[in-house]
Amino acid sequence: MQHTAPIEFTDEIKSLFVDKKLLQARERLLQTLGNNWDGHCNLIAFTFLYTEGRNEEDCVQALHWLEQGVARNEVDAKVILGRLLLSGELGHQDFPRGLQLLEQAAQANVLMAVLTLAQIHQGGVEGQLEANPILTQRYVKQAADLGDPNSAYRLALDLERGETPDLLQAFKYFDKAAQGGLAQAMHNVGVYYLHGKGVVKNIHLALAYLTEAAKLGSPLSLLTLSLLHLDGVEVEKNRGVALSWLYIYQVLFPQTDIPEQLQLLLDDVSTEEENFARVAAQNFVNHQLNKSPTGTVH
Repeated sequence: MQHTAPIEFTDEIKSLFVDKKLLQARERLLQTLGNNWDGHCNLIAFTFLYTEGRNEEDCVQALHWLEQGVARNEVDAKVILGRLLLSGELGHQDFPRGLQLLEQAAQANVLMAVLTLAQIHQGGVEGQLEANPILTQRYVKQAADLGDPNSAYRLALDLERGETPDLLQAFKYFDKAAQGGLAQAMHNVGVYYLHGKGVVKNIHLALAYLTEAAKLGSPLSLLTLSLLHLDGVEVEKNRGVALSWLYIYQVLFPQTDIPEQLQLLLDDVSTEEENFARVAAQNFVNHQLNKSPTGTVH
């Protein structure tokens, strides 16, 4: 029966790996192998995989210890060995078995295995596997449900753009991706709240999500916020605020075009409005933006 290693031991091994003391890590792992701690064989394999100047014998040993891990039902060993058998990176390729190991790990909800399966089923593998959109979609959804933000965003786009759009589910997965920190997903959630797509309309939440996306440098959110304050339909009309968002956009994306409506705003700016907007924009760039600006507002 396997169980988790003590935290002190785990920290010790992590420290040895960080310091690239792989031989010492291997010795400690071999000394404690009889404790049947989960992931032990996988870690021993890593001491061979990551060794400097890895040779053929290191590859053989890495495969041996990964096989030991699989025999002990270590799911991480199944993922690593499965990927290596697919690629043949260590000099031994066995595509069917590699695929089988990844499928077993995916059944245990190991995200790396799920993402790998989504990738190979999407493009197929010449001479080994035909592309399969149905399996691709299944693994993308599984990855999204396991918390992968990129998969959640991809699934949301598919749900939104399908022959029969499902905006309720699209919103759900855009929100999952937004919680994972994707700026483009935050923008989409903001737009959904703004227009009441797949969710009850909520201007306050719309502005909150759009602003968070803008802080991450989302160009669409910056322009959307500028247009919203210029039009004054959903939010209070404020040319100064509209200009501020527009100036931030120009700092981050100086070579890109802007909508005609915003260009007309730039052509009709008073000195007082410009001074206010540029100061506000510079403060935002200096203190709130989570993406390094490409210049200053001047």
